Amino acid sequence: MKSTGMAYLLWILWFFGFAGIHRFYLGKPISGLIWFFTWGLFGVGQIVDLFLIPDMVERKNFKYRARLREAEYAHIAPSTIAPRSDTQLILKLLSEQPEATLADCVLATGQDTSKVKTLLEQMQRDELIEVGNRKRDGAIVYRMI
Repeated sequence: MKSTGMAYLLWILWFFGFAGIHRFYLGKPISGLIWFFTWGLFGVGQIVDLFLIPDMVERKNFKYRARLREAEYAHIAPSTIAPRSDTQLILKLLSEQPEATLADCVLATGQDTSKVKTLLEQMQRDELIEVGNRKRDGAIVYRMI
């Protein structure tokens, strides 16, 4: 987190020939270099920054907090996310496409064929899916009810 007080202290270095140091502190290295080599845009930019520093600090801290939140979500342990059951994976597949073959269901679940067949039979008994034939080639397909 950046401090407004520290930014103003760095701004004061302008009087000692070091204009723009506060901009480096606030993550603006390009404008910091311009300020440094032009003595704060000949003093005008430096005076304007006197009023802009609080907003620049607030923006920098906002970005920092956003990156922290993003990092927190990126590091959620996989064990804290409930794994999807094979039934849920097949239903998700069928919600994304109108019908699926046995091969599609095996790919979606990552289970062996016999286990998926048993699961599909149970889902049919539970009235979650129905079995039919695809019109174009007669292949056995599963559809969500």
